[in-house]
Amino acid sequence: MKKSEYEQELFEAYIGTPEKFDWYTQAFEYFEQRENRMSWYWSIWAMIGGFWYLIYRKQMKMAMIVLFVSIFLGAILPMGLLPFVMLLFAIAMGGFGTYFVYAQYRTKREELEAVLDDEEKRILIMKYKIGGVNRLAIPMAIIMLISLISIVIGLAVMSGRVVL
Repeated sequence: MKKSEYEQELFEAYIGTPEKFDWYTQAFEYFEQRENRMSWYWSIWAMIGGFWYLIYRKQMKMAMIVLFVSIFLGAILPMGLLPFVMLLFAIAMGGFGTYFVYAQYRTKREELEAVLDDEEKRILIMKYKIGGVNRLAIPMAIIMLISLISIVIGLAVMSGRVVL
C-alpha cells in the first residue's frame, strides 16, 4: 500500500464519519502546518457540545478534565460571574476542541506504528477499537438535558415560584 493511501485510510478509520472527512482533513493539515502546536481551529459543535463533543469523539481523558473544570468553576464562582466564565470556557472549547481530536490521533497513530508492522492491522484497530465516534453520546446528552430541565422545573414548582 502506498504511503499516502495508508495515511488516508488510517485517518478515515480514526474520524469514522465520512461526511466530516473534508473538514477534519483541513483541520489536521492546519495543525501540521503549525508543527503540531496547540492551535485555534473553530468548531461550533465543540463549543455547543463541550464535554459531550469530546465524549462523542472518544476523547475520554480530556472530557473528564473539562467536566472537572466545569464542576469546579461552578462550585467556586459566584452565580453572577458563572455564566460569563462558562461562556468563555465554551468559546475556548470551540477553538481548541478540534486540536484535542488531532492530538489524540497523532498519539494513537504513533503507538500503533510502534507496536504493529502490518498496515492493514493498524487500520483495522484504528477503525474498530480506537477511532470512530461514540454513537451513544448524542442520545445520552439529550436525556441528560431533558433531565436537567425537568429537575429545574420541578424545583421551581416545589419552591412555589412557578405554578403549572
